[in-house]
Amino acid sequence: MTDQLVDSQNLDEVGPIGINPYIFPTRSYALYVTFFFLSVIGLSIGYTLALTTGKLTSVFQAIELLSFVFLIFSLSRLIKVNFEYSYSRMIAFVFLIWQVLILVRGDYSDMEYMEVKQFFFDLNYGGLIYFIPLVLFFNFNIFIVKRLFTSITILSIIFAFCVILNYGVLFNGDLRNLISLGTAETYFKYLALPIGLLALNFNLFTGKTKVLILVVLAMIILIGIFRARRGMIFMAAAISFFSGLNYFITSKQKFSIFFYSIYVLFGLGVIFLSSKGSDIENISFFRNISERGLEDTRGYVETCFYNDMSVSDWFVGKGFNGGYKCPGIDDSIFKDGIRKVIETDYLQLIMNGGIVNLILLFSIMIPAVILGLFYSNNNLIKTFALWILLWLIFLYPANVYSLNLFHISVWLSAGICFTRPLRILTNPFIKKYFLSDFTFNSDLKNNNNA
Repeated sequence: MTDQLVDSQNLDEVGPIGINPYIFPTRSYALYVTFFFLSVIGLSIGYTLALTTGKLTSVFQAIELLSFVFLIFSLSRLIKVNFEYSYSRMIAFVFLIWQVLILVRGDYSDMEYMEVKQFFFDLNYGGLIYFIPLVLFFNFNIFIVKRLFTSITILSIIFAFCVILNYGVLFNGDLRNLISLGTAETYFKYLALPIGLLALNFNLFTGKTKVLILVVLAMIILIGIFRARRGMIFMAAAISFFSGLNYFITSKQKFSIFFYSIYVLFGLGVIFLSSKGSDIENISFFRNISERGLEDTRGYVETCFYNDMSVSDWFVGKGFNGGYKCPGIDDSIFKDGIRKVIETDYLQLIMNGGIVNLILLFSIMIPAVILGLFYSNNNLIKTFALWILLWLIFLYPANVYSLNLFHISVWLSAGICFTRPLRILTNPFIKKYFLSDFTFNSDLKNNNNA
């Protein structure tokens, strides 16, 4: 993950000289950002392989532990706390205090060794998820976007490789095979889902990366259809639709747009036909999604959730590891029929931190979306705002509030949308930035002094 950055001759295309710190990274900043993303990649790989391979679990958990060390180190260098007024940092600080209170008020009465271990290493429901908003305290530079895109590319390549390697597991004909189901969902959430951010910025990449984007999106849709994962299909379809729409608006390459549109329409057409249970159900590949159709798989647990929530629970939540009485569902996992999770992130957020949790979250994300969509000069920032908006939508059909690159990229997107010097950059400069070589800020200073 090494490359170089913009030279000084491009400054006139950028804008006021005062925004240089938001474009040219120092070498130390670049190093810590690289460590940060490498640690996130390591966490994703270690966690994914530990859950899905069934072999060498201790080795993959060691990778996860080492990645946590690098993550803490990089965060300690990248987080900058100052006392200057900033709406985003002020709300983020209040939100973080509320996250700590959620953890303090948590239920730790029956926690044993495995539960303590899961608190630190479970990227799906562990306690460290609550500290992801710390990334809002970074000093944002466009270089962090480039590293984010590189990290997504790496995870996407790993996803494609894992799909090929475990084709037999992913496309097992048994719809209720828990290994196949868990493997598909883990690959999707921790390796593949961030590809959407690259798809939204399709015109900023070279041909090879464009092919990777299309292949990964196609893989997601095919796996989602075969394993009858409606949330996965919906998210991939939404990403494909908005990416195609954005590419159509911003690109002058009408020939490429034609093929991209066919790709998107094909995916949407398959989803529509399968959801209607038409003759497509006679094809074995689509039988799972056709049979499952609009089957209600959440009604019972949501009813249990509503029945168990008091007025105070709705307002401030039950704290970390809080649960609701739901007998008959996952009794082998949760003691006394008390489920600690619910497969809808909005309800999970309310169960842990109440409606206050959602209000604080919306107080950060909605202004970021407004600034990014309506107060930015370039398409890049608009796509970050759209990425946040998609995430807010995805919080209903799936559990995406996890410690993964997708969730982290959303908080990074919010910080980027709040950074005005990045919003005033021009489209020509951004395109040149991502398709050209650049130098570091320290190099520019040395050249100017000479």
